[in-house]
Amino acid sequence: MRSQFYPALALLALVCLAPAASLHAQELQVSAARKAEAVQPLHVAATLPVPSLTSVQPGEVTLLPGLFRARRELTKAYLKRLTTDDILQNYYLEAGISVDKPYDQLMQGWEAPSSQLRGHFAGHWLSAVAHFAATDHDPLMAERASEVVEGLKRCQALNGGEWVGSIPRKYFRILEEGKRFIWSPQYTLHKTMMGLFDDYVYLNDKDALAVDSRSADWFLSWTDHLLKEGKENVIYSGESGGMLELWAELYGATKDPRYLTLASRYDMPDMFRSLLAGGDPLTDDHANASIPWVQGAAKVYDVTGDPTYRKIVEDFWKDAVTDRGMFATTGANAGEFWIPRGQFGRFLGDRTQEHCTVYNMVRVAQDLFRWTGDSRYADYIERALYNGILAQQNPETGMVTYFLPMAPGAKKVWSTETHDFWCCLGTSVQAQAMYEGLIYYRAPDGVTVSQYIPSEAKFGDAGHQIRIEQTVDTTGDRSNFTRPDATTEFVVHLAVSSDDGRPWTLRVRQPAWAIGPGQVTIDGKAVEVPVSKLGFLEIRRPWTSAKVAITFGKRITREPLPGDARRFALLDGPVVLAALTDREPQLTANAAITPQYEHIYAAGSSWQSGHFLADTTRGAVRLVPLYEVVNQTYCVYFSTAP
Repeated sequence: MRSQFYPALALLALVCLAPAASLHAQELQVSAARKAEAVQPLHVAATLPVPSLTSVQPGEVTLLPGLFRARRELTKAYLKRLTTDDILQNYYLEAGISVDKPYDQLMQGWEAPSSQLRGHFAGHWLSAVAHFAATDHDPLMAERASEVVEGLKRCQALNGGEWVGSIPRKYFRILEEGKRFIWSPQYTLHKTMMGLFDDYVYLNDKDALAVDSRSADWFLSWTDHLLKEGKENVIYSGESGGMLELWAELYGATKDPRYLTLASRYDMPDMFRSLLAGGDPLTDDHANASIPWVQGAAKVYDVTGDPTYRKIVEDFWKDAVTDRGMFATTGANAGEFWIPRGQFGRFLGDRTQEHCTVYNMVRVAQDLFRWTGDSRYADYIERALYNGILAQQNPETGMVTYFLPMAPGAKKVWSTETHDFWCCLGTSVQAQAMYEGLIYYRAPDGVTVSQYIPSEAKFGDAGHQIRIEQTVDTTGDRSNFTRPDATTEFVVHLAVSSDDGRPWTLRVRQPAWAIGPGQVTIDGKAVEVPVSKLGFLEIRRPWTSAKVAITFGKRITREPLPGDARRFALLDGPVVLAALTDREPQLTANAAITPQYEHIYAAGSSWQSGHFLADTTRGAVRLVPLYEVVNQTYCVYFSTAP
């Protein structure tokens, strides 16, 4: 989301770096080929592709006490504190409903009535609440979601029966005229409709689907007009990338041909053409405007079976990750724009790694993982969860930092509950509701454990119920607490039961950071388990009840900064370590990194690991997981003393 308000860092400059007209022109750039051709309809294959993996559904997985559950509960509590009137504030104003509050008690920041993006957060809120309600079987959360849907339904009726926007329809006329900048009206409408769709999917709220259906009629009329006037390029303006996914999702859920028509009209932006031609359309492009287009391509592939769209996603991943490189945290943008390939050393600043991009890249990785079952995508997700989703959430308040600064001596800048409402606060509440869907996957021949998060899964069909309880020990019985730079153990415990005793395959990810193959025991007996080509330990046997333990070795590793061989990050397994110092640390030759362990008295854990001391030219520096840093000054990248 291109920033317009970020008071703490004066990020208004991000928009003001270029004149409004030139910003608008950038969004309207469309190739000559696109202008010259008519919109091509999408076609649905007779047989749709079957993914390698299917995520276990919300309500079938429960997080157990631990880091991830604690963080999600912060977000859930925050969502509950926002009232229905808070969420609907700008929809009421647009529909002419009186809002009986003094101005200073209204939602502020990007939700202020004076903001052109007002109302965007409601869609994020509704999506996250629907996830929480379904996952936790929480009737009170479901009731809150229903109240908001009812309010949106009321506003839509007062606006003439189709328009459900929190912003005026004239914003789209301004977009069409192209004479002055208007701040992402399609982005704002997409968030509302996305939230409604998620509410329908997770809570089976047919009113939510009906509101989306009537809103789609407005978009059909608007795009009809643009096509008749030869202004199809306007469809690609106003930060419209998320719309392709929305229309494809709605078509997949309803098979209503109107949504396939709309998907066709939002299909094939120039970025897709460039990716298919082997180009690099991403460098210097607005990162979080481009990623949603690729999410749309993924969903078009899912619902039509057209392999072109799968190739678009795969080519995007190659350009965005494989060929470009990334910070150790998985971020690849600065000032909201993609960093040129291999040039990350030039961009160690305060405006790196926008949170929205982390969340959306996790979703792209999840699509690729579903299709392929390749553990590389699960490894990426794991790295992003620890060093993006968790690292950019305040562990005390649940609030978000828009950027994750990589500059030496940086500090995180946190949002407030009601005075900022950045786009990243929206994706943060959604991200904290997604953990359950990332851990376990069904395969035709068994179950895949993708992420190591304490949890319990119960799922299956009639006569074939499976239960898996997962706990994680981050120190292990044989970890060396005294020697610096020693190998430590990361042990995953799985209590597996199945009610019919039939054979199936349990796949457990072999992490990229692990030293050697995982060592497996079943009911205390060692079992030789090779690592598959896709990076999983595969255990096939008849299952009734068994206790499986997988021990992985790990140690502190150095990861070079792409484009600057002098600098490197330190990682403890998948976790980036931050040095609590105000200057870039220089490690001494043969520097020792000594673990620090503190005894704690919490259920299910006896040691707090992940804290270290590193020898630098300025003395010992404390290292902690980046996700634990709150208000301290820190450094992510190190160098070695000459």
